[in-house]
Amino acid sequence: MKSLFKFSLVIVVIMFVFSSCGKKNDEGKMIPANAMFVAQINTKSMSDKVSWNDIKQTSWFKKVYSDSATPEWRKKILDNPSASGIDFDKGLIFFSQKASADNYIFVVEGSLKSEKDFEEFNKNFDPSQTIKKLGDVNLLTLKDKNIVGWSGNRFAYVMNAKTTSSEMYDLNDSTNSPNISSANNNDELAIICARLFSLKSDSSLEKNEKFGDLLTQKGDIHFWQNTEEIMKNNPSMGMLGMAKLDAFLKDNISTYTISFDNGKIDVNQHAYVSRELTDVLKKYMTGKINTDMIKDIPSQNVIAVLSANFKPGGIVELIKLTGADGIINTYAQQLGFTLDDFSKAGNGDVLLAVSDLKMKPDSFNYKDDLGNPLGSGKFIKPDFNYIFSIGISDKASLQKIIDAGKKMSVQLGKDSLLHYDMNDKTFVISSSETFSKQYLAGGNNKYDFTDKINGHPIGLFIDFQKIFSGLSQEPNNKMDSKALMEQNLKTWKNLFATAGDYKDGAFTGNAEINLVDQNTNSLKQLNIYFDEMFKIHEEKKARNANKNNLDSLLTPPPIDTVNVK
Repeated sequence: MKSLFKFSLVIVVIMFVFSSCGKKNDEGKMIPANAMFVAQINTKSMSDKVSWNDIKQTSWFKKVYSDSATPEWRKKILDNPSASGIDFDKGLIFFSQKASADNYIFVVEGSLKSEKDFEEFNKNFDPSQTIKKLGDVNLLTLKDKNIVGWSGNRFAYVMNAKTTSSEMYDLNDSTNSPNISSANNNDELAIICARLFSLKSDSSLEKNEKFGDLLTQKGDIHFWQNTEEIMKNNPSMGMLGMAKLDAFLKDNISTYTISFDNGKIDVNQHAYVSRELTDVLKKYMTGKINTDMIKDIPSQNVIAVLSANFKPGGIVELIKLTGADGIINTYAQQLGFTLDDFSKAGNGDVLLAVSDLKMKPDSFNYKDDLGNPLGSGKFIKPDFNYIFSIGISDKASLQKIIDAGKKMSVQLGKDSLLHYDMNDKTFVISSSETFSKQYLAGGNNKYDFTDKINGHPIGLFIDFQKIFSGLSQEPNNKMDSKALMEQNLKTWKNLFATAGDYKDGAFTGNAEINLVDQNTNSLKQLNIYFDEMFKIHEEKKARNANKNNLDSLLTPPPIDTVNVK
């Protein structure tokens, strides 16, 4: 019996050890826990979709390669990036971090394939520099006071966003640092770089479960955003610090996984927020978008729709979390309503729609302060219909808010608010009285995008084809503008996005950017697209250069009036 107990205990210990190890991730070992942004690039999967040979065929690549100012060592790397000694099959990591009171650093990390090739590659940047050692880390100073370090099979480039002599930033406690002589204490980047190779698990993202979960998602790019750290290090937070924003910023992490698939770019998001904010959002964002509001849009030429279901009581609760509800309520009462009225006015259904984009001629007249004319002219501007609509829950409370809006409009010196209308169920602000009347009359229009965004608290649709088609109607489009518009029409189709669903401790979202060509990998298409953009840019530069040369030839020489008889 004792033997069985001991055996069971050993099994439990082994399971615990293995489960703990499973929560770690190698990619996070050299990333500080307080990094603001992190991007993990799966260079292997991306090179399978767009090969280096594909990139070498682009115009921008050929221009750089053929430039007489491009040194031979750089051409060698352009011919074969692996000649740098970097193992691109293992991926790359980029992150940024606050390094001192007035400085940020940007870091690139990865794996080595050949230490000898890597050392040779980096010495090309500044042959006068020699390798120094800090602990087990090899360090080399590059141009612009940047540092590269490597140890074992890992490397890290550390770059200053701003050169500063400010106080050294401690990535970790001093017990986590290599033995550094006092002579090197002024080399801030060298110390930061060396410490990246000896970060403790608790001071890095190695054991961060959210970061580990992000890396398990199948995709080409994994992106990590620590909003709490970003805002904490933002100078403007000094004023915002008077409000209680902990509920909004604490533990606020967003992760994104980007995949380049055939015909589309897919983005999956997870947003982690504080317990207080989670409770509010889960309580007031439980419904689904109201597709009946979409059916009522009085147009078949819809170019964008944002639909949501978030009860206004949730906004009031969010205001209370900041502690500003007392001040806001006092001001609202002066206008004739309360936060309670705001909470009751709407049922949570919200719609914003834009349609019928076209280019419309217009004119302008400039006058001075005395009303004297200074000039006039004509131009073409975009014209479209729009609708902003909310579902009504308590019409009396809504009327108080409308009256308050009118009062504010008068105080601001405006004649009236934007055009609005309503019936017993719906309030609408629109581009014209006719459009709002048609919307309130109801309809049964069917759109292909409705099913793609239905069933979620937030849905978004944008039709790129209709936008670019509408903008291309401008009759005076210049050659380069026309070429840009045509290339956009050839490439971009539409976007579908959903958000607000709660699952496994996070609010999830998805965006799908569709391209016109649905059969070709989207990364390959983007490579072609940006190459065409570069060609258009170069052609414009050439035309401008020719025009300037012609103008200089046509300009008559100056007349020497002194010697004229």
